Amino acid sequence: MQRVALRFIFFIMIMGCASKYNLEPNTIINTKESYYTEWSSPVRDGGSGYSTYIVLDEKLDLNTKQIEIQGIYFQDKYSALKYQKPRSYQGFIKKKASTNTFEMDEGMSPPSDKEAVNEDIPFKLTDQEAVIVYKVKNALKYIKIGLHKKETLVFPMYNNNSF
Repeated sequence: MQRVALRFIFFIMIMGCASKYNLEPNTIINTKESYYTEWSSPVRDGGSGYSTYIVLDEKLDLNTKQIEIQGIYFQDKYSALKYQKPRSYQGFIKKKASTNTFEMDEGMSPPSDKEAVNEDIPFKLTDQEAVIVYKVKNALKYIKIGLHKKETLVFPMYNNNSF
C-alpha cells in the first residue's frame, strides 16, 4: 500500500514540474529581428493594439530540428504567431478597450459591452520584453526576447466631400 502511495506522489510531483513555464537558458532559436508596432482602428470603437514581428536567423532550419513556432506573450497578453514568409512570423494583440465614463440619472444603465477578460500570463515582463512559445518534438519551450518599437507611417484621412 505504501508503494502505491509513494508512486502516486512521485507521479504527481513529476506532472507538476512538467507543467511549469520555465524559460530556456540556451536555445537553438535565434532572432534576426524582433519588433512591434502600435495600431489604432480608424473606425469608432474599432480598438487598438500591437502587431509583433519576429524574423528568425537564416541558419535555423525549423523542419530538420522539428521546431514549430506557436505564439508570443507581450504586454500581458498572448497571441498566436502566424507564418508570413520563410522565417517571418506576425502576431496581433488587442489592447484593453477604454471605457468612457459619464454620469447617468438613477435607473439608467450604460449599454452593456462584452466584459474585458484579464489574462494572467505566466511571466513577468517589462514593456520591451516578450516570450516566444515554440514546440520541439511536441515539448513546449519558452524563450525571452527583447522587442523594439518601430514607428508606423501615419496618413491623414480626408473626407472626399470637403474638397
